[in-house]
Amino acid sequence: MDLTGVIKRRHPEYEDTLAHWEFLEATYNGGRKWFAKNIFAYHKEGKKEFKDRLSRAYRFNHTREIVNLVNKYVFRGEVKRQDDPTPALGEFWKRATRDGRTIQQFMRQADVKASTFGRIWIVVDSSLEDGEAISVADQKTGGSQIYAYIVPPTHMLDMGFGEDGELLWALIYEPVRDDDDPFTSSGCIKKRWRIWTRDKWYLICEKGSGTSMVCEVEKEGTNSLGVVPIVALDALGNHESQYTSPALINDVAYLDRAVANYLSNLDAIIQDQTFSQLAIPAQNLMPGDDDYKKMLEMGTKRVFVYDGEGGNGPFYLSPDVKQANLILQVIGKIINEIYHSVGVAGERTKEDNSKGIDNSSGVAKAYDFERVNSLLSAKSRSLEQAENEIARLVLLYAGEEKEVSDDFKYVTYAESYDVRGLMDEFSVCERLALIDAPKTVMRQQMRTLVDKLFPHLKKDLREAIESELKTYGETEEPRLPTASFPSVETNNPKWVAQ
Repeated sequence: MDLTGVIKRRHPEYEDTLAHWEFLEATYNGGRKWFAKNIFAYHKEGKKEFKDRLSRAYRFNHTREIVNLVNKYVFRGEVKRQDDPTPALGEFWKRATRDGRTIQQFMRQADVKASTFGRIWIVVDSSLEDGEAISVADQKTGGSQIYAYIVPPTHMLDMGFGEDGELLWALIYEPVRDDDDPFTSSGCIKKRWRIWTRDKWYLICEKGSGTSMVCEVEKEGTNSLGVVPIVALDALGNHESQYTSPALINDVAYLDRAVANYLSNLDAIIQDQTFSQLAIPAQNLMPGDDDYKKMLEMGTKRVFVYDGEGGNGPFYLSPDVKQANLILQVIGKIINEIYHSVGVAGERTKEDNSKGIDNSSGVAKAYDFERVNSLLSAKSRSLEQAENEIARLVLLYAGEEKEVSDDFKYVTYAESYDVRGLMDEFSVCERLALIDAPKTVMRQQMRTLVDKLFPHLKKDLREAIESELKTYGETEEPRLPTASFPSVETNNPKWVAQ
């Protein structure tokens, strides 16, 4: 049966969004190929001039910087996974992918992809093709594995949803390189498509060549889960559509392209107008004589001539810097807007964004970071939901349906992202004690301090500390230490006497 018509299916939103996805991915990845498609010729520019300018083009990848900064902040918060998971889930967390990455590493990569595309899809699969439950013993003795992999939206061609919003089926493009054997493999990309349904899966490949090319099912198997094992991960937790979602860099990538084009224009100005040009009366310069050659050397290979009857002597023409200054001002404003739009302006300088040195004050950073806290919280909720769905699918693959429940959380991400550091918490404790703060306030501050001082406490030790905190300050007034830590406001230590 020829399935060519099946693999040509596309979701109604696919064709409209494909070019946007490809641009976002290319802008994040960067590289020299990016310039050929995204640096534009300006008005009346010659082909040779444009080719030369294109070869000199450069950029700082602000798009990648934004994605990586937000990813760093999201995973700076503590991710709490179940202390005593089932053997299958524990094994999956240790080796979540075919190449052996942990679940923490996999989710960090998934978050980067989600920020780039807006919505990605995570497939949970098993190396067993018969649909049977896979145990930990199977994984250790037979090399079988439950694993996950990322499908970008460019490869998620079409899908169907039921009335409850659950996936009924999905069509995925899965290209693979023919490189099994260095002597017999062609090294070419083989086009493959996989269809998932709630009870079956099919792997479709091209067969034949030219006009005799057909698409047929190469492999198929049973899906014993009863659900399509695909989880959606959104960059911003925004479910406006069942198929797409806004990316973190939706606007940043286009602003970044504008910066690259303005920098290229500035480079053209520098190349053409950096050096002053010699202007000399035409009457004193005749082509072909020795003086003409000397004047060309003095004039940096270019000489302007004019009628010298008025008695004016030779002089140098300085380039007009107004155009370059205008471009620099526009570049600075756009770069500032790029980082300001996602609340990480504190990562750039106030005066010169091009240097990339983090010299803004701690107070300014705190205020800037408060704005991005809601963004990080939204991303953490999206990651938490996706990882819990992944964990449920792993348990279903392992035949541990009894462990699956709708209200149980296997993973919890940070709900809020505090900007204060450990030394800031000590300073707050000092000041609360100095003003004789209520005992309840002191206890809460001590909990915050303990969380930052010992972020990975075992459960029994945390319970013991919490038990002591309940009676903190009841028997006697909290006392300040003999000497405090250096003040965070100046570089000079200030000691507080007992």
